[in-house]
Amino acid sequence: MRQFQCMPNCALCCRVSPVTVLPHEVYVLESLAGELGVKARFAPAYTILDSISGVRIALSYLMLLDEEGKCPFLKGTRCLIHDLYKPLTCRSFPYLPKVIKYELDPAAKEVRMEVNFVMSTLCPVVKADLRPVDLVKMGNIKIAAQYAPKEVEVARKTVEKRLMYARLLSDLWQKGYVDLHDGGNSPFYPVVNGFAFLRRFKPELTIKDFL
Repeated sequence: MRQFQCMPNCALCCRVSPVTVLPHEVYVLESLAGELGVKARFAPAYTILDSISGVRIALSYLMLLDEEGKCPFLKGTRCLIHDLYKPLTCRSFPYLPKVIKYELDPAAKEVRMEVNFVMSTLCPVVKADLRPVDLVKMGNIKIAAQYAPKEVEVARKTVEKRLMYARLLSDLWQKGYVDLHDGGNSPFYPVVNGFAFLRRFKPELTIKDFL
């Protein structure tokens, strides 16, 4: 089993599905889209309801594909933002979350998170390299890191960013500033970006703190 190496000019990962991005990444990508004259659209994904402020806090977003079914930053086979800011999900492809599970503990007032990763066979290199038995082994992060070390490292950093959001919200919850519930049960509440919401209470936070 050789080490993973992305195919040059493949761009298949930019045509597979909407890209999951974190709240602070939305602002980075919107800024780049404005500079490049690109139309980028985002839809909230996972949300948590704060019953005190009456809003759903988005902890992740989907960057939607354009009318041609591709990433809005893809021009031909070239990523316009590859050397500017490539989203964490793109940098970790093909090592992607299979399940991201958030759990709210009202007793401890904690936001907890569990993530399970897979090596995606949507990538033609993975499909050619790995047998079904190898793909099963990729559930072990140590083995996955031997095959795709850079991608697995980015995935680890992405989990750290998600946990940072969870810890900051837990801190606000424990101090009584918020009262958190599953946002999926309250679809009619307005949605606010998770990074923007945290800055209401911690204005010293900057996007650089999450990069």
